[in-house]
Amino acid sequence: MDVLVTGATGFVGGALVPRLLDAGHRVRCLVRDRARLTAPWRADVEVVEGRVESEQAVLRAADGAEAAFFLVHGMGSSARHLVERERAAAAAFRDGVELGGVRHVVYLGGLVDEAALATTSVHLYARQQAGVELRRGTVPVTELRAGIVLGQGSASFDLLVTAARSPVALEAPWSGSLTQPIAVEDLLALLLAVVAAPPGRHLTLDVGGPDVVTYAELVRRTRAVLGTGRGLPVRVPYLPPEALALSAAQLAGVPPSLALGLLPSAQHDAVVRDERLEQWYPGVAVTPLDTALAAAVGARTQRAAVDASAGTPG
Repeated sequence: MDVLVTGATGFVGGALVPRLLDAGHRVRCLVRDRARLTAPWRADVEVVEGRVESEQAVLRAADGAEAAFFLVHGMGSSARHLVERERAAAAAFRDGVELGGVRHVVYLGGLVDEAALATTSVHLYARQQAGVELRRGTVPVTELRAGIVLGQGSASFDLLVTAARSPVALEAPWSGSLTQPIAVEDLLALLLAVVAAPPGRHLTLDVGGPDVVTYAELVRRTRAVLGTGRGLPVRVPYLPPEALALSAAQLAGVPPSLALGLLPSAQHDAVVRDERLEQWYPGVAVTPLDTALAAAVGARTQRAAVDASAGTPG
């Protein structure tokens, strides 16, 4: 089928496009700057330049497409007015794909507890609100809500590796929060399954791997894969995640605004809260945590070696 992908220059979108092509789909990418799209599959897709916040740009890109992926979010810029920006972008995309005749939208959101929206992070609330805006239209929306995605190029994974390489193992109150990461290959397989077998109505699914662990345990397991040792335990009675964001961003090589958006989410459990994923798309997200970590670390090491041989800063 003809498929529109937004966010093709990002982590998930950039990995999804070649898999869509391999599955026989015809892919059109809406990008802000076509010069930034330098992937090896660039010649195999149609590129439309424009902003997802522009209904007209979305309409041009969506015209004739049967399905569309909404894989963009504004965390890479300032957190100021993030919720408003996410709502506006989702509304423009919603109206543009509807006018373009799209029959199914797939949105990648964040794992959020609907019963605790009043206390959730701004980042997760903005992602939840984008889903609300998308569902205000007539085009059926499948929203997949994921937590940490384990894979080369994931900002969350970069921050995790940074924590695992630290000589200090911080024991802060939020390190006991629960998380349910998902392997990037599982997430991509799920995105392909959803576009191939759409539910035909609005559907929101929590997605995660088979293992639920605390953030402290996740860091410990990452240390084991990296071989960096357990680290010196340091108990900190009070340490807001925001206090670590700037230094973590610098060490991980991610934008400070991105770290400031991601790290506060660690104060809340990010776990699958229902079993509907298995009902709709059984047997997809099954990669064990340690296997996913090993694959992600291996891909990261391989990428660093390629960059080093090419003289590219890692």
